[in-house]
Amino acid sequence: MKKTAFLLAFMPFMLLAQTEEVKQRTALFLQEQSAKFKIKELNGSEPDYGVLSETQFVFHQYYQLKQIEKEVNELGNSVRPKYDLSTFVYEDEEELKYALKFWFKEFIGNKRITPGRDYRTVDHVDPAIVIIDGTSISILTLSCYATDIDEFRDWRSAMLGVFGSPNAMVIEIGCNGPIEWTKNAPDPKDPSWRR
Repeated sequence: MKKTAFLLAFMPFMLLAQTEEVKQRTALFLQEQSAKFKIKELNGSEPDYGVLSETQFVFHQYYQLKQIEKEVNELGNSVRPKYDLSTFVYEDEEELKYALKFWFKEFIGNKRITPGRDYRTVDHVDPAIVIIDGTSISILTLSCYATDIDEFRDWRSAMLGVFGSPNAMVIEIGCNGPIEWTKNAPDPKDPSWRR
């Protein structure tokens, strides 16, 4: 009985610590990018992440990074690319797994995905890097026309350096697909993902 009371009393502090850790990681990531990007914290106009916004997260942040200097994209236009960073924090790993199961039924691009399986094409999807670690999901959405493979790899490294760990799952999404599990993919045959 004492253990249960202790856990119930201690739980809000654990949530606060998890939330604070993601806030610090986000601040570090944004600080690393601040020399090249104008950064805004926004309440709306977030990219469509499927039904992720309908899950029971305890904390959420959304930032838009807009490049300060213009560059010429692959279409020959002079543009200031913008990128979207969203973080979601859940109460515990069980709540995160429940949210992921719900999200994977209507993932980015309204595509139903199976954990651990790659998909070749997904219509109307911008490139993105999704990092799932501990009790959080971090998503960086890039521009189809302003991102080449080297830049995508640089963003992936930057994201993993701040939001990742050796146990983090990574999903990479290309322009109109593919969706690839590139790190610590779950076993698609694991029945715990189907319930």
